[in-house]
Amino acid sequence: MDETELARLHRAVQIDPADTEARLALLWGLIAAAQWAEAEQVGNALLHDADARTTVHACMGIVYSKQGRWDEAIQQCHQALALCPDDALVRCNLGLALARQGDTKAALEHFEKTAAQEPQWAEAHYNVGTLLLRQERYHEAIKAFERALECRTAYPEAQFNRGNAHALRGLEADGALDYYELDCAISAYKTAIQQRPGYAAALYNLGMVYQRLRSSEGLRVWDEYLEATQGLSAEEVWRLRAQEYKQDLQDRLR
Repeated sequence: MDETELARLHRAVQIDPADTEARLALLWGLIAAAQWAEAEQVGNALLHDADARTTVHACMGIVYSKQGRWDEAIQQCHQALALCPDDALVRCNLGLALARQGDTKAALEHFEKTAAQEPQWAEAHYNVGTLLLRQERYHEAIKAFERALECRTAYPEAQFNRGNAHALRGLEADGALDYYELDCAISAYKTAIQQRPGYAAALYNLGMVYQRLRSSEGLRVWDEYLEATQGLSAEEVWRLRAQEYKQDLQDRLR
């Protein structure tokens, strides 16, 4: 939301401070503009308005989540759902907050309910997949990511995590490699990179799969990763590792 539109919303509230619809519009505008402190002020005032309470609880769940105040975000989402149990977005936001708090069991329950309620919502299936992946339920996670991709073909994050699930399934407990699973991982990573050129995490993980396979393709991928992450300070530790892995692979291929 641009400053002109936000200024218009502020003026509307100044003209008629009792106009609930105007204040709700301002609250949504502040959320869209990521102005969390003012959004909290406007939202807290609106909580005293019974006609707006459901929407405001939902909004405050978003505001507190963005501020990292997970207990308060969860409380607001629960209050919104108590008033409107069928709100899939609120349920999804509740799942995200619970996941950030580490309550993966409760989070997964809410994500699964959301996916069942909104079967065409790609993000709902993706969220289910990410928690199943975290719980090492790789086969189920893959199925969830595939459902997300049925809803949204261009979804690089889902391709990336589908690749992660296949890659982890491809590493047997005894150290052996399941080449079918690793081929699936390679395909998923490549698709993620096609959909998001320079996708650093996908390039790195693809390099690691080729490293395990001792494939010369890994040299090309490590070079591509190092080029894509030039100047990215957050990637510096991973860049150093990538350079070591590249050197190791070169030595193994000699």
